[in-house]
Amino acid sequence: MSQDKFSYEKIYMQEVELFNSIVGRYSGLQENDILGAYKLMRDSLQSYNRWSKIKYDIKKDLGRGEATAVKIRLEEICKYLKEVHITSRMIWSRGKDDLKSCKEE
Repeated sequence: MSQDKFSYEKIYMQEVELFNSIVGRYSGLQENDILGAYKLMRDSLQSYNRWSKIKYDIKKDLGRGEATAVKIRLEEICKYLKEVHITSRMIWSRGKDDLKSCKEE
């Protein structure tokens, strides 16, 4: 199989740009940024879904032992996006609860 087929950075440029945006926003996320956490939570889940599909599409066309590094990298991207989603959801939920309790006081 051609190595060009596995250049997901070129084929999936829009997804790579969103992933890089998520990485940047996550690294700057503050625990009191409720809106940022919500957007990151939403975007990371959508991006996870897309990268999961990309991983599936690539893996189904490969034989055992082919493009192992690409398979591993795609798995890492999916794991990272899942962790970003979970962490962002926790920040958003805590912030939302904090706002709610402040309004009740």
